Amino acid sequence: MKKVIACFLFLLLLGTAVLHYLHLDALLWHAWRLNGEAHQHGGLLLNDYRVDVEERAIEGLRDDVSALTYNNETNTLFAVLNGEPLLVELSLEGALLRKLRIDGVQDMEGLTHVSGNRYVVAEERSQRLLVIDVPPQAERIDVSNVPSLVIGLDLNGNKGFEGLSWDDKDKRLLVVKERDPLRVLSVTGFVDALAGGPMAVQIQELTSPGSPRLFMHDLSSLSLHDETGHLLLLSDESHMVVEYAESGEPLSLLGLWRGMSGLQKTVPQAEGLAMDDQRRLYLVSEPNLFYRFVPGR
Repeated sequence: MKKVIACFLFLLLLGTAVLHYLHLDALLWHAWRLNGEAHQHGGLLLNDYRVDVEERAIEGLRDDVSALTYNNETNTLFAVLNGEPLLVELSLEGALLRKLRIDGVQDMEGLTHVSGNRYVVAEERSQRLLVIDVPPQAERIDVSNVPSLVIGLDLNGNKGFEGLSWDDKDKRLLVVKERDPLRVLSVTGFVDALAGGPMAVQIQELTSPGSPRLFMHDLSSLSLHDETGHLLLLSDESHMVVEYAESGEPLSLLGLWRGMSGLQKTVPQAEGLAMDDQRRLYLVSEPNLFYRFVPGR
């Protein structure tokens, strides 16, 4: 009997250690804690989402897709590659529609659609933001002389700006810094500055670097849901998407591990996040994998 108890305790400790090593302990704890919170705050209920397009390879791309944004005017997705300087357009099923080469940029990691043909791109290492216009039929553009802003906060190489999202209601650009420390920033007065006029740029920290509300290990992307005003934050290392209320409180959580959200396999390295007008959630993961999650019925 003692041997059975000892064996049980050993397996329990081993299982606990494995959960902690894989960060599943935090994921399961927060998923349980947040269950029901989104109902009370009119949230998106990410806990109820299920995958309906899983691990679809994006044919025709050689480098990894590193960002994603939804254009509600074309009803398509746009992404950038972190190797060859390309901006690509994708269907809502993950099919490659077109490629556009961008000259004058390095290390693109963030992308968001503003309106019309206007987008903002972020370079990770330099922390430079660029406002670019993408003509519908263009195959190549030079952005060497477009409006740009270098923030240069906590410069530490390959741990810089990872994601962007445009908040049309408050006319601000939301930016996430990957880690060391994690940061969520609001930038106003840049994207909508008048051509030739002075810039009145203001940068605000939305969450303190040590905030317990940012319980993820890193931040890979973000997307603001205009209808609710809620913010979605994606973590590659923690394998989760977390919904936050305007107050900054976490509301719901989408797990990206095998067996969660209907997934047959764990999402390997989630890098981009977007949501469309029907509240369908899109992810891209290295190397060039496409996912779509739909709200629970």
